[in-house]
Amino acid sequence: MSEAGTPTVRVELALVPNAVPIQGWARNAGAEHAFAGWLELLQILDAARMTEPAADRETP
Repeated sequence: MSEAGTPTVRVELALVPNAVPIQGWARNAGAEHAFAGWLELLQILDAARMTEPAADRETP
């Protein structure tokens, strides 16, 4: 849960049912990344949280 006024980042997940290890795709700001395993999923989520929300990005 974020505090009021704190920017957030939306990540959409698509999971393959019953896959071992966990498999699927994560979409963030239009970029889609496939993953297989918890470590790859966590790496994608960690990279997503380190990006600035689109509304806060400076435009050239």
